[in-house]
Amino acid sequence: MGKAQSIIFEQVLLFMISVAIFIICFALFQIYENHYSFVALNDQIKAVRDMITAQVIQLVKHEGMDVSASLSIPKRISGEYYDIRFIGTGLNVSLAVSKIAATSDLFRLGERFSFSGNSTSAKGEIIIYKRGNNIILE
Repeated sequence: MGKAQSIIFEQVLLFMISVAIFIICFALFQIYENHYSFVALNDQIKAVRDMITAQVIQLVKHEGMDVSASLSIPKRISGEYYDIRFIGTGLNVSLAVSKIAATSDLFRLGERFSFSGNSTSAKGEIIIYKRGNNIILE
């Protein structure tokens, strides 16, 4: 192999190594981005769940009274609308597209109260009613 061929071979080899390093770095950063996006999404949905849970607890404190509260919520979490529903004795906040959900047992309030109703985040607001031993979400 001649001197000119050797130099060309070295340059092609160097270029291939550079491309391989670029692909590895790109893949690594993509993995990190996906992980941190998931963590942020999960934290946001849990924050909404905790906001609603706190409001329910405030309503329950008014014993013997029928009360309601309007709560402003984010319309979207990471660009997605989400569903809020009382299921059985707890609360479920879920993203339909990402299939991520956060649930709460509402500190076992289901032993004293009956929960019903659901809503979507599209309005940016939910109303929670306490009527007797019923907690209703609209």
